[in-house]
Amino acid sequence: MSAVCNSTSVNLIFFTRPFKHIHLTHSNSGNYQLSLSVPRHKLPLTASVCHCDSCRHGSGTLCIGATYVPEECLTAVQQSLSKLKASEWSSRRTTYFCDTCGSTVIGKLDGQLWIYTGALDQLEGVVQIQRQIFVKDTLDGGFSNWLKEDLPIKTHATLDNDLPAGWLEKNYQSTSKASDRLHAHCLCKGVEFWIARPLASSADPSNPRCDLHWENPERGDYDPKDPWWLKADRTKFHTIVCACDSCRLAASCDFVQWAYVPTTDISLSADGSVPFSHTFGTLKGYGSCKRVVRYFCGDCGANVFWTGDDRPGLLDVAVGLLHAPEGSLAQDWLEWQTDSVDFKEDGIRRAGTLINHVEGALQKWGRGDKA
Repeated sequence: MSAVCNSTSVNLIFFTRPFKHIHLTHSNSGNYQLSLSVPRHKLPLTASVCHCDSCRHGSGTLCIGATYVPEECLTAVQQSLSKLKASEWSSRRTTYFCDTCGSTVIGKLDGQLWIYTGALDQLEGVVQIQRQIFVKDTLDGGFSNWLKEDLPIKTHATLDNDLPAGWLEKNYQSTSKASDRLHAHCLCKGVEFWIARPLASSADPSNPRCDLHWENPERGDYDPKDPWWLKADRTKFHTIVCACDSCRLAASCDFVQWAYVPTTDISLSADGSVPFSHTFGTLKGYGSCKRVVRYFCGDCGANVFWTGDDRPGLLDVAVGLLHAPEGSLAQDWLEWQTDSVDFKEDGIRRAGTLINHVEGALQKWGRGDKA
């Protein structure tokens, strides 16, 4: 089992008895490499998926999966932390991320070390998700809507208590009126910006080309009369769930959610007076390939957005940053693509059961069964 960040070029996996070897490798920048041996009788490692506000804004994703480091590996992991940048999320919690690409690989909670599951190159048979916690923070269920059925995962309102009956309906009735601007920020608020409702210019950002066209030419050419990134009569932004290796490793999360937002709809001030820029706050960029630059917070490591040379006027904004009063899915602003998980072929080879389940649950949710 390997755990890697987005600047990695080498993954290794091999088996011996009675140990399974785990490789945590960060080789492009050369500053993080680690090999661990886990006793086979301790597999699968148990993991939790957290939906709390801190995890969402600290990662840029809707949730974080993590598994505690086995006792036999603690010394090696502890000694390796000096090669990563530490971010103190709270007095109890510290995360450690790659200062080159922003990928958070290791975390520490109340003195216990854990590994982000998205950094592992293999989940099937190695990690078993047992529970999802702090679902109540999402207000609308968030990603837990797609993890509830057919998997042996317990769902908790906070750390270990059950969700009260009818909680979703109560939250829906109590949400405030829709605003004209949606606040987005990382955990430390070193990066924050505001998104406006789609403008007339939203339908025509410069050189709008979707990354999906590169992989799926059958989707057709861009139609300026029907921009794919605007939905619901051009009132909402198209949003996806992605399982590609590049996005997964950038966030160290098994699934990453992106909203396609034109830069014309983004401002660096709440009143909309400061136009968007690629240089503000604690924002850092990393070229994950020749045509793509991914941006993250240099202080807390949260994914922020990515942009490609073929469509510089259109950003993939990390949904976990959004602070929507109706809930983490921001359904007053976003229309979710529910027919498939994007680039699921990358995820199938490492976590087939999980990928197929989430895609099936996403499709069911999209058909209207959102209970």
